[in-house]
Amino acid sequence: MKLSNGAEITINWNAISTKEWRALFDKDIDEESNDIIVGKLVGMTADELTDLNPIDNRNVIAEVFKSFKEAVDTTNSKNSQGASTSD
Repeated sequence: MKLSNGAEITINWNAISTKEWRALFDKDIDEESNDIIVGKLVGMTADELTDLNPIDNRNVIAEVFKSFKEAVDTTNSKNSQGASTSD
């Protein structure tokens, strides 16, 4: 995705662990930890992420969830290679 300043970001799922992903859904996680994890996903520091304008920041978060949904969607032929074919 492209930010308003023209910078391109991509989501790198290899940059975080499952433990970090799950931490994003912990209601008790502090904002700084959340920003560190999301920053790792998009190749930014927590400071770079929080320095974004609110719209770009929101769009980054939306892109993360969109990317996750697409990555685990086994109805998509490129992601179905490991899907079970038995019912």
